[in-house]
Amino acid sequence: MADTIKGLILSLSLAVIILLAGCSASTINPATPPVQTPVQSTTDAAAPAPSQPPSGQNATPGQGASDNVTPAVEQPLSALSNRVDVIYFHVNQRCPTCLCFEKQVNHVIDAYFSDEINSGKLTYKVLNAQQVQNADIARKYGAVGSQLFINKVVDGQDNITDIQDIWNWNCRYNTPNFDRNVRSVIEDSLTGL
Repeated sequence: MADTIKGLILSLSLAVIILLAGCSASTINPATPPVQTPVQSTTDAAAPAPSQPPSGQNATPGQGASDNVTPAVEQPLSALSNRVDVIYFHVNQRCPTCLCFEKQVNHVIDAYFSDEINSGKLTYKVLNAQQVQNADIARKYGAVGSQLFINKVVDGQDNITDIQDIWNWNCRYNTPNFDRNVRSVIEDSLTGL
């Protein structure tokens, strides 16, 4: 009986480790080239979609694990030498918390920062850190998993911050709090531009 219980505990522990690995920073090694998979998030497409929604509207979700995520309309990185770049990175295997991060950051950008996006003062991208076409930017930011980065570019110089606190903002169970914190971090970064 004791051996059965030990075996069950070991099996459950292994299952938890495997589940958590999908969202952990150890899922990819930035020193090796990322592996490209056939499933792509709509916000990661290398080629433009056949038709883009009008500005301010959400794009249609694509196939795959992120179907329940409504992507914000993204703008290319601005040429302005003073701006804030917001980038949310994810990996191929995504957990409910990671999907919540993307959905809520999209919501905050759409709801509160459309003027800044339209002026180029703020840019926003969602990228899969494991896709080959994103390897250079993932390496630049040090992205290895589900991470939100804010880069305050001042006079053309990057000031990249990994917003680790998103893991503490309780996205899945207190979205108003999560949204408030994301909005605050972005507003703070825009100050002085």
